[in-house]
Amino acid sequence: MAGLGSAMKYAYSNTRVKAMESKLIRKDALERMLAAKEPESIAAMLLQTDYKADVEKLGGVKAMDTLIDFALSSNQGRETSKLISIAPKDQRSLIVAVAGIWDIGNIKIALEAASTGKDFSDISRYLIESQYARPETIKEAMASKNVEGVLEKLMLKTPYSAQIKQAMDTYKKTGSAAEASGALERAYYVRLGATIGRLAMIDPEAAALIRKRIDMRNILTLLEAKKHGSDFAHVSNYLFQNGSLDSIKLEALFRTGRTPESLAENVKIFNLKKAVEEYRESKTKPLLIFEIAIMNEVFASALRGVRHSVLSFGVLIAFLYLKEIEVFTLRVLMKGKGYGLSNDEIRGMISWLK
Repeated sequence: MAGLGSAMKYAYSNTRVKAMESKLIRKDALERMLAAKEPESIAAMLLQTDYKADVEKLGGVKAMDTLIDFALSSNQGRETSKLISIAPKDQRSLIVAVAGIWDIGNIKIALEAASTGKDFSDISRYLIESQYARPETIKEAMASKNVEGVLEKLMLKTPYSAQIKQAMDTYKKTGSAAEASGALERAYYVRLGATIGRLAMIDPEAAALIRKRIDMRNILTLLEAKKHGSDFAHVSNYLFQNGSLDSIKLEALFRTGRTPESLAENVKIFNLKKAVEEYRESKTKPLLIFEIAIMNEVFASALRGVRHSVLSFGVLIAFLYLKEIEVFTLRVLMKGKGYGLSNDEIRGMISWLK
């Protein structure tokens, strides 16, 4: 009977998700985009995809790179809203909790912009059409022209008042927008982690995917700490519970290496072997190498979730990440071509495509 109950509960939403998944850009089309010589050619190819209406609305093939960013954000926001609307009513809050990363991202961008005297026009291209902290909401808040004013307005206009209050308190205490931004992100991950228990009861595979996202944040935090010579007592305040590694295992991992690459070599939950090699060969040593490697692995897990799961809540969570994969990949392709990167350099940032 339990199987029948799941079939009835998820039949509609999973059927809709499969239809949405069928409109995602396929590997062969992404390969053609990778072979394009300039961003305009990629924009033309987008007119043959589900992004057509978004690109045409903002100027079509001749649209500037900035406007293509808007088109991608608009499409991602619309698909996320659609996903929330088709989820079983008693489980929509779980989708909203996961998708909240884009709301938090928009708030962080506004916070950092306000602290450096930037206007809405300076950041609008980087904003996602998220569920609550939408670009128009950010624009209204940024009329305040200062960090505290922006945060106060967003506390009233979004359901993240508790998280934003933590950022506000941190800013008042430290005067640092970076510290406030960190507090905001930590509050999001605490909220996300609180959903794990309920999610694990509904769908263990979906919970595992969320744990991977938390693991990603924790591993990157450890790598950042190693690069800047921080001790574990300091970094422990920035780690999150409910990932695959508890605080004891994270501390043990932290103590295994003196440098980012030596620590990365001891990470078992993600395969960072190639990333370690690239990091060692790099003159500038950007931790972005590790972030991209981990992100691609999380994306690959999501791809398997949508393609192989049947009638489950996990299909909805996996699609949310799949859409993120697609938009992330398209941005890498557009930016890479715009900056004159080689195809091999671009492919290295989207290794899940291999």
